[in-house]
Amino acid sequence: MTGDKKVPKKKYPPEMNYSIVLKGMGRTSPIDVTFHLLMAILLITGLIIDLLGPWLGGWLSSIRSIAHGYVGALFVLVFIVYLIKVAYSKKMRTVLTVTNYVDFLFYIILTVTGITMASVNWPWINLVPELADALSSIAVYAPAVHVALTYVWIVFSTVFPGGILHGLASVYLISHLKKKYKNRRSRVR
Repeated sequence: MTGDKKVPKKKYPPEMNYSIVLKGMGRTSPIDVTFHLLMAILLITGLIIDLLGPWLGGWLSSIRSIAHGYVGALFVLVFIVYLIKVAYSKKMRTVLTVTNYVDFLFYIILTVTGITMASVNWPWINLVPELADALSSIAVYAPAVHVALTYVWIVFSTVFPGGILHGLASVYLISHLKKKYKNRRSRVR
C-alpha cells in the first residue's frame, strides 16, 4: 500500500455535448429519456399540425396520424410507467417541484383528450370500440381542450420553472458548455 495512486484531474467545465448527455441519461434512466424524447416529438408535431394546418391541409395527414397519433399512443404507455416510477421512487419525488406536479396534471388532461380524439379513428375504433363509446360525451370538446391546454401549458411551463423552461435551459447549458470546450480546445492547439 505504499505505491502512489494516480488520480485523474477533473476538468471544468466538463466536456459536454448532446451525445454525452443522452448517453448519461440513457444509462441512468432509459424511461426518462424515452418520456422526454416522446414529449418533445409530440410537442413539435402538435405545433406543426396546429400552426401549419391552414396552409398544408391534407398534407399533414401523415404527421397527424403517424407522427402525432402513434407516437402519442406510445407516449401514453411510457407516461404510465413514468408515473409509476415517480410514485415508487422517493429520490424522484424529492427532486420534483410543485410545478412538475402541475405539469403532470397538464399531461394527464392532454393524454385523456388525445385518447378521446384517437378513440374514434382507425385502428382504435376497431380494436377497442368500447373506448369510443365511453368517451363519446367529451369527444366534441376534446380537440379544443387539447389544443388550448397545450398553449396554456407552454406559457405556464415557460413562466414558471416547468418542463419547457427546463428543456430550454438544458439545451442552452449543453450548447454553451460545448462552445466553451470547443474554444478552449482550439486555443490549446
